[in-house]
Amino acid sequence: MFRIRCTLTMIVIVVSGAARADYFIITATEQSKELAQRTAAQKGGWVLDTNLYSALTPNRYAVVRGPFVKAADAREALTVLHKGYPGAYMKDAGSIRITTLFGRNSPPVIAAALLGELSVTLIEKGGGGNPCEPQEPYVDIQLSFVSVEPMGNGNTEPVRREIDFGSLTLIKRTGEIQHMRVCLE
Repeated sequence: MFRIRCTLTMIVIVVSGAARADYFIITATEQSKELAQRTAAQKGGWVLDTNLYSALTPNRYAVVRGPFVKAADAREALTVLHKGYPGAYMKDAGSIRITTLFGRNSPPVIAAALLGELSVTLIEKGGGGNPCEPQEPYVDIQLSFVSVEPMGNGNTEPVRREIDFGSLTLIKRTGEIQHMRVCLE
């Protein structure tokens, strides 16, 4: 197991590399983030603000699988997903727009503050250890921040706190991000 702690800023820079294509499988598109989040929670996938990519219809929230670096990997995933999502389609999202990362009306200073406070821990895993994890090598993504805990004598102690939002993984072979909220196996 390999563990790396880095800032969210570094992850955004790496993921948004200019030479990389981001192919998504889009299973639903909604006008509200809340509705898209509910759909993703019930049917799978994760929510992508379409303003983040140049080739997506703006001002929508897509429920997606991916991103996939290679179109062939996205097409293969789409073939499997078509059974449960007959309207699903593959889309090259174009270039990423980092400036819209934290919402349409958020001042850039909010993004800067959040990127400075959050830490990302990446843990490489072999996969296939149980039915609730990917069955191939992947990277487990964990978010945390540093808070303080009272020590009882008027002092405080810094403590790292994990943010529990389910399992977020990066499939090493394809580059796909998978989000599992609950394992029903």
